[in-house]
Amino acid sequence: MTLTLEWACGFEQFGAYSDLAQVAQPWTAQLSNGNFMSISTTTGVRSLQGSGVTPKALNLGNYINSGVIWTVPNIGTRYLGMGWFLPSLPAGEGNLFQFTATPPTSAGGQGADGFRITLDNTGTVRIRQNSTNAVLATSSAYAVSGNAQYWLSVSCNPNSGWLTLALNGSVVVTATLGINFALQYITMTSAGYQSTGQNIVIDDLVSYTSDGTDTALTLVPPRSVWTSLPNAVGDQTQWSRAGGAVANWDSVNGQAYQTAMYNTTSQNGLFDYYNITDLPGAPTVIDGVVVTACARKEDSGARNLKLHARVNGFDDVSSPLVLTTGAAFWYLSATFPQAPGSVAWTPSAVNLCQLGLESA
Repeated sequence: MTLTLEWACGFEQFGAYSDLAQVAQPWTAQLSNGNFMSISTTTGVRSLQGSGVTPKALNLGNYINSGVIWTVPNIGTRYLGMGWFLPSLPAGEGNLFQFTATPPTSAGGQGADGFRITLDNTGTVRIRQNSTNAVLATSSAYAVSGNAQYWLSVSCNPNSGWLTLALNGSVVVTATLGINFALQYITMTSAGYQSTGQNIVIDDLVSYTSDGTDTALTLVPPRSVWTSLPNAVGDQTQWSRAGGAVANWDSVNGQAYQTAMYNTTSQNGLFDYYNITDLPGAPTVIDGVVVTACARKEDSGARNLKLHARVNGFDDVSSPLVLTTGAAFWYLSATFPQAPGSVAWTPSAVNLCQLGLESA
């Protein structure tokens, strides 16, 4: 059975929230009201858990409509893993996750199709079918506790498959679904039964695809999301600098996108590469490298961006990412599950990796 990293994100620089209280690394509770947010696999999120970055996490809020609706490719079985901190149990039964073919009208609302995972004030977890509200499976009471930190692993196969939720490597509840649906949206929310419901805080979110030989007991083990930022010139410097940066890599090494200093080109087929900061320590397993860029198109005509991962002069290249004209910057990401040459990533390969931009 093979799991392939599709997407990963730490939430250290998501929004401008102030810290409320720090719990054991790598998760930090925040004082915020997230209300409703929407993210996708290509826009709206940036991962930063690098050296010198303040540890933070994404607070889903404490109102019934607080949370995130995530648009995902309809590719079959979906595996998620995340750090998950629950300050307290809800006042009543509320939604934790939904897996649907159409987006629910609100993060905390019940979807018209698909399935959802709920939590109540006894710590009981249920799996419900949205169209009938039928309970397909129920955990034991106190399967989940308040003021507790977990590694949460959840999987869903929408093709007459299963839905499973596990905490710290142990399955809490699993159900056979029995109906097909096209999984396009994943909703994550605080299980707030009313406006004074509790917060749920997540970090180190990872999403995996599968080779199809998985089962309901396939779980995502704990994973940390680390960000290495540009710190030196790479093999090619073909884009032009704008602003006061002394080198191209210095234009793009910030913890948030910069409108005063950036790199730009009006031509196709030009490259910019950047060396990056090393990994901390020597991890034994590296699931992949996600290259993320923040970009916008300022001219007319077609303009695409390709993202590169380059090791020892060899590149893996993303498919063209389409840029649209406008004032907004977009976060664009590509995942490289293997190093160039179709070999496993190692700490030395990651430390040698250059991140690249190609105008196309």
